[in-house]
Amino acid sequence: MVIFILKIIFLIIFVRPTSLQLLINVKNQGGDVMQENITANVSEDTVTLEFLRLDGVYVSQLVDFTNEVEAMKVIIPGEEELGQTGHQILCFLTHAAQADFIAPDAMAKLRQKNPGTVRVAEEDKGWRQTTATAWAGRATLLLSPAAARHCGPAHDKVYLRSADLSRWAPRPGMEQSSYSSEVTPFPAQALSSDTSDRNPSVSVCVAEKDASKECICHLEVCVNWYPCGLKYCKGKPQGGLSYRCGIKTCHRCYRYHYYVRRRDTCLNYL
Repeated sequence: MVIFILKIIFLIIFVRPTSLQLLINVKNQGGDVMQENITANVSEDTVTLEFLRLDGVYVSQLVDFTNEVEAMKVIIPGEEELGQTGHQILCFLTHAAQADFIAPDAMAKLRQKNPGTVRVAEEDKGWRQTTATAWAGRATLLLSPAAARHCGPAHDKVYLRSADLSRWAPRPGMEQSSYSSEVTPFPAQALSSDTSDRNPSVSVCVAEKDASKECICHLEVCVNWYPCGLKYCKGKPQGGLSYRCGIKTCHRCYRYHYYVRRRDTCLNYL
């Protein structure tokens, strides 16, 4: 019994936490309060942030630090008034800007002194726009097993842009060209179109009247609060050394453009 108790004490004192889950009250730009759930998994080197928007859209963002993959999963409920039934799950893969999130091991050490406090981000990072050019297919698993699990429910609606494929380093035992061979590019007419062009070869879904026609759909997601950096303070004059004394928090919005074969599969075209 004594040995068992000693083992428990050893685990509590000497084994660092492998995960952390925080429930944060956040104020969005409209002044409404919503909750974000942030999970840091040190063993997998990932951070996941998820929340339910007031319009019923569920957002889950995963950052895989080891493989430099960011996966944004969005579940969009159908609008019954528009004749849309069920829901749609989408996932967007992009090359992770690691400076945007603090690392999982640092995240796992965060603690909330006042869990009920409503948080507001210190810095607005603005908009990040991504125009997808391909369905990710099997490349998702090659790039990041964690992202593959995260995006699994989206099935064939996992998107990426070909430009990012050259930014991901080849995994051991494979060539970089293997990524390209595993993705399915959008049709040529979609790839040649520009969503900012006045006369694109494929119209944007908001302008397309025929529900059976192909078009470029867009989706906007805002993450109202996330830890984006560490703060350092200077020590006492005699020492002069800096030490970590807090976190910096940011707000960022994402705008995704992607091709759909039918306008009626773009659930957010209004």
